[in-house]
Amino acid sequence: MSRKERVKVTIDIAKSGLFILLTALFGIFAFVVVHVETINTFQAVACALGAIVLSAAFYLLIRFLLRQLDELEESE
Repeated sequence: MSRKERVKVTIDIAKSGLFILLTALFGIFAFVVVHVETINTFQAVACALGAIVLSAAFYLLIRFLLRQLDELEESE
C-alpha cells in the first residue's frame, strides 16, 4: 500500500468517526430536548460533560482530518 493510499484510507476512517461523533452529539441534544421538564441534576451534568467531551473529540478529529488532507495534497 502506497503512502497516498494509506492517507486516503485514514481520511475515510476519520470521516466515519466524524459521523459517529456528530450522531452521538445530536443524540445528547435530542435527549435533553425531549426530557427538558423531567431532567435531574445528575442527568444535566452528564449531558453537559458528554457534549463537551464529544465536541472536543470532534474538534480534534477535524484538525487531524485537515492535516491528513494537507498531506494528501502535498503527495500529489
